[in-house]
Order: sequence, then C-alpha cells, then structure tokens
Amino acid sequence: MTTKLGTTALLALLCACAAPAAVPTASAPAPSGPTVHHDLRVSLEPPAGHLAVEDTVTLSPALRAHVGDVVPFSLHAGLAPERVGGGEKLESLARNEGGPVPLERFAVKLAPGDRAFTVRYGGELSHPVRETGDGAKKDSDSPGLVSAEGVVLQGESGWVPALADESLTFTLEVRLPPGWDAVSQGARTRHERGEQGTLVRWESPEPQEEVFLVAAPFVERSRTGGRVAVQTFLRKDDPALADTYLDAGERYLAMYDALLGPYPYAKFAVVENFWETGYGMPSFTLLGPHVIRLPFLVDSSYPHEILHNWWGNGVYVDPARGNWSEGLTAYLADHLVQEQRGQGAEHRRSSLQRFADYVATNADFPVREFRARHGEVTQAVGYDKVLMVFHMLRQRMGDERFVAGLRRFYAEYRFHDATFSALARSMSAAAGEDLGPWFAQWIDRPGAPELRLASATAAAKDGRSVLELTLAQSQPGATFELDVPVAVTLASSPKAVRRVVRLKDRRQTFSIELDGKPVRVDVDPEFDVFRRLDAAELPPALSGAFGAQAAVLVLPASAPPDLRSAYAALAAEWSRAGSEVVTDAQLAQIPAGKAVWILGWENRLRGAVASALVAHGATLGPDALRLGSTTLSRKDRTVVAAARSPADPAQVVVFVGAERPGALPGLARKLPHYGGYGLLGFEGDAPTNVAKESWPVLRTPLAAAVGTDALVERAALPPRTALAELPRSTVPARGTAGAGP
Repeated sequence: MTTKLGTTALLALLCACAAPAAVPTASAPAPSGPTVHHDLRVSLEPPAGHLAVEDTVTLSPALRAHVGDVVPFSLHAGLAPERVGGGEKLESLARNEGGPVPLERFAVKLAPGDRAFTVRYGGELSHPVRETGDGAKKDSDSPGLVSAEGVVLQGESGWVPALADESLTFTLEVRLPPGWDAVSQGARTRHERGEQGTLVRWESPEPQEEVFLVAAPFVERSRTGGRVAVQTFLRKDDPALADTYLDAGERYLAMYDALLGPYPYAKFAVVENFWETGYGMPSFTLLGPHVIRLPFLVDSSYPHEILHNWWGNGVYVDPARGNWSEGLTAYLADHLVQEQRGQGAEHRRSSLQRFADYVATNADFPVREFRARHGEVTQAVGYDKVLMVFHMLRQRMGDERFVAGLRRFYAEYRFHDATFSALARSMSAAAGEDLGPWFAQWIDRPGAPELRLASATAAAKDGRSVLELTLAQSQPGATFELDVPVAVTLASSPKAVRRVVRLKDRRQTFSIELDGKPVRVDVDPEFDVFRRLDAAELPPALSGAFGAQAAVLVLPASAPPDLRSAYAALAAEWSRAGSEVVTDAQLAQIPAGKAVWILGWENRLRGAVASALVAHGATLGPDALRLGSTTLSRKDRTVVAAARSPADPAQVVVFVGAERPGALPGLARKLPHYGGYGLLGFEGDAPTNVAKESWPVLRTPLAAAVGTDALVERAALPPRTALAELPRSTVPARGTAGAGP
C-alpha cells in the first residue's frame, strides 16, 4: 500500500443527496504538490545481483520553480551515478548509513529554463531477506534484492532517484535474461520475449509514491476481456491456481466497481514472490509461494488487497494525520465476505474480542495516531476498532447514504491524499448532517465505552406494553454518544423486535412501546457497537493468552528430554516482558492474575485445564481430547485448547500437547495466527491444521428476563442484508477452505 494523491471527475456517478446549509460539504481537494516524471530504462543481471539504470527525470513547472536551479536527490549508495547529455557534473552532498539501505545524496544543476536531466548508474543491490517483528509474530522482508532467485525493488530500496516530497509518474522499460519477466504498477505497453531475452515496458500515468519492480522467471496467465486486465505471474505453471485467482479477481473487481466506482488502474495482477510475503502494491499483490496456495486466501486476504486499490492505492493516506485506509478496507473486504456468509455478527464479535484481549487501558491510543500495524495492539486499534467505527457509521446513515458517501469520497479524492476529516466531510454531505463531532469521539480520543444493562421492566401505557429499559456507560472518563440496538423477545411472537436507542449520558432510561408482552431483552446482541466487551462475553481463546499483560509458561518436567527441549524453545520464542517460564515441579497450582500456558501431556497441571473445558462439553484425558464426534488423539495429533482460568475468570489457561518434538517449531510460528480459536488440532511436523473450534459465549450480562424469573430463549433476530453481493464463480472450488495459515 502506498500513500499519494491525484484528482478525478466521477461526481456524476454519485447518488444525489441534498444537505442542509449548515452541513459541511466535501469540497474538491487542492491540487497535488509538485510532481516529477521518471523515464526509466533498466537492465537486470539477476545471477550477478546487478542492475544498470538510465533515468530521465522531468520536473513539473511547479517543482522546478520550487527547487530552483539546483535539484537534490538521493540514491542507493554505491551505484555511482553520472550525468548524461551534458551539463555540470553531479555534486555529492552526503552519505547516510542509518536507514534500511545506505543512501547517498547528490545535487544536479539545471540551466535556466531546463526541467529535465538524465543520470546513468548501476551496481550491486543485494539486501538479504531479514526477519522483522518480535515475540510470537514475525515477518520477513528485504528493502531491495537483485538475485538469481528473483528481484524485488521498491522505494525503500533507493534504486530510483528520490526527490523530497515528490509524487511521481513513470515509464519503466526493463531488459531481462531469457525466460524472465518483470511486473510493476500501471499498464504494460510493450512485451517481447525471445531467445535473446525479455523486453517489457510498464507505464503509470497515475501519481505514485514509489516505483516497484518485481522480476523472476514467471509463467503468465491473464484474462483481458473486461475493462481491467486480470493477471497471474507464477514461478511455475499452475493452470488451476491461476484460474482460481483470475476468476475471483474478476468477480471482486466487478463487485467493488459497482459499489464504489471504477477501479483506478488498467490491471490487477497476482505475483508470486520467492519468500513469504503478503504485500499489496498499486495494481498488484505480491504473495509468497506458500501463502499464494492457501485455499482460504482467495476469499480473505485477496479481496482485501484488491480493495486497497480503492483505499490506500487509489485514495491515498496522509500518514501524518491518521490511517483510515486499513480499517475501511477491513470493513469492506474481510467483514463483507463474512457478512455475505451470514457471519457478520461473529466477525464483529471477534474484532471486539481482539481489542479486549490485546489493548489494555494503558496501551490504548487515539485512532488518529495509527500509522501502520506494528503488532497486535496497533492492529486491534487501526484495523478492528476502525472497522467497527465504519460499521456504526453505516448503521447510523443507512446503507444507501453510507454507500453514497463512500462513492463521493472516492470520486473527490482519487489519487489525492485524504484524511479522516476529508472522509467526515464526504460522509456528512451524504448523510445530511454534520458528522464531524461523531467522528471526533471515535478518532481523536482513546478508550472504548463499556455498556451495562441496569434494569428492564414491563409496564402498560394506553393499552400497550412498554419496556422500561435503563442502560449505563461504566467506563472511566467521558461518555460516548452511542446508537445501541435492542432486541426484545415477545411472549406472542417467534421473531424479536429490533429497536435502536441513542445513549449519550452515563445512565439513561428508555421507554419502548411494543405490540406484545416483553419477556426478554438483549442489548447489542449482534455486536453492532464498538465497546469493551464484558469478560462474560469473551469466550476463551488463544488471543486472551497472547495478549495478556502477564503470562506463565509451564514446562513439563517429566517429558522426554527431546520433547522437553522443544517445549522450552517454544516457551522462549513466546516469552516477552511480563512472562515467566517455570516447570510444573515449581508450580503447585494455577496462579491468579496471569494467563497460563500448560505445555505437555505429561504436565501435572493438565487436569486444571481439563476441569475448565467441561463447561464447553470437551473432555481432556491423558491420551486424547474429545468434543462431540471429534477425537484428537495424543499419538497422532498436536492439541491446543483454551479455557477460562479456574483461578481467575478474567484470565485464560491454554493447554498445548504434542508427541512430536518436530511439530513444535512450526506450531510456535503458526499458533499466534489462530488467536480467535479455543480448540485446535494439528498433524505432522509442518504442522497442518486439521481441526478448529471457537467456543460460544455461555452467558451475557446484556441479556435479561422481563417479568419472568427465568431467561427464556431469545427469539429470532430480523435478517440482515449484506452491503454488496459477489457475482457467482465460474470456476469449481479448489480444495477445502480453511481459516488460518
């Protein structure tokens, strides 16, 4: 994802929505800043790690006037640039070794009236793939790499002369060895492959932040029948995999075109990398060799990366004033896919659970300070909280106006930087009300409301039943303005009655008139409100242990030496500040106030987890875990199960049992990605996931009986329609969909 800006004229596509004069309307953004055009001619020698570049740089009149006759630029150190075509030699200004790559700064002097200069440079550019992040979740990355396995160059590589604060357009012509090919942003305008090598040309007239160049011995497949070309570039020919991505790409592009407005690029490509990545660039996504073959990816991360070409790579993020793009993309991709499957409420509950499990009150921060994901806390704020903010906005506006506001925002800010304030203006214009204060409470202040159902009683008024409902906000600090859905079960109807009340005060009473006698009330039963969930609403899951402020990892002292060593390595990888590692010989019982990991079938404390799992209908014995018809045997399965701690209901206790030492390194890497689950089974040393279960909520403090002693079963909630529907597939399903790496 990149962040830059431009302009467009799609206002005719918007749904007209008149607004009162007092409502601020979204005005067209100011023209973008100075821009530069790069005409790049590149020759790659991957086995030698070498590239050679000639770049003609043309400054816009505004940029030329701004910088004057001396134009500074930076380039990867050691590429030895020289000026081509006359003029004074380049002046070397400084060298900086402190960033991800070493950079050298140069200055070129232009003659009066000149706006262009040409430089030629080359050399070795090879930064090995590195592991980033800490704790249980790690990523792999390289700031720039030309190698025999492949080429990945981006702005961070410093391979293109960079002028300060530039937005750029470019043409990119690349010469490669025979059998190789190259992918970049924009449209491909030349493509010649032969025994002597490959020549390919990409052009991006759309303003960009950086130039990407990815190359390898690709096998290309494409569909070009529509307005947008859909392409796959795989390292080995796989027609079934390619067809799956091509078909899904066409369908998701069609859905988002209809929902938001025309896709902003000429193509969308799926490109296979030679190390594990999951990147979204303008007009293509770069996926690792294992990631690209995960069967569930086509309907999870894939639509997310496609949608980023509207949000993030179409309308750009102003990084200094908050990243709205990730949360909006998560809502219109990840959430929408689940909503289409009838699982929207569960997806929202999972988002709220991640926030509750990972964001302690002392770790919270305002959404406007979110820039990018750097661990679970930032993800819970920038993705999960913002997803919920957009869901609440949709509930407040209604689907038609919500979509009109998004289309307006996209039309007015396409290829421009946009902020939360710009988004608020666009949505206000569509809503017919000033939403600025509403946005401010969610974007500019940290924290989350905590809802309480104080009382619910039935009364009669003018011959009709009335529900007297008192709600409270119990969080410290100021209150929030909340639109709270309420579902009322009537004695005379199989369907619940849904109402929405606006809660502004610390404690408010509402009178809800009904056509029948109320017997039960449920507050926010489908998790439509961003709030900090009550502990009783949080089914035990791995995220409760991974996100805990303090944790104990308990090793099995009596396990065989090789298995005990493997558990110790796993514990060391998961350990962080606030964690301690002990053996079961050192710990007599489960401690309170901490998440606890019970490692090993041999662990003396395994029985404490077994007792806690009974509430979920699971039996953890000495040789297997059983749940209904599912049996996960100790001899051929790695078993993971989470339950409420018997010592502290606010904490989670997790059992991890394996008989194969070789399975534990892979489990250490994979398990953090299954945070929403309470029960998991794996097989083999990979290990491969074969079973997963999320525990249901056993009770909720936001449900109450009305006029009866016992809580009756909740009546059926009204059906809900997804925001958009995905066109049908024309390709048979590939494999069995899963839900984790």
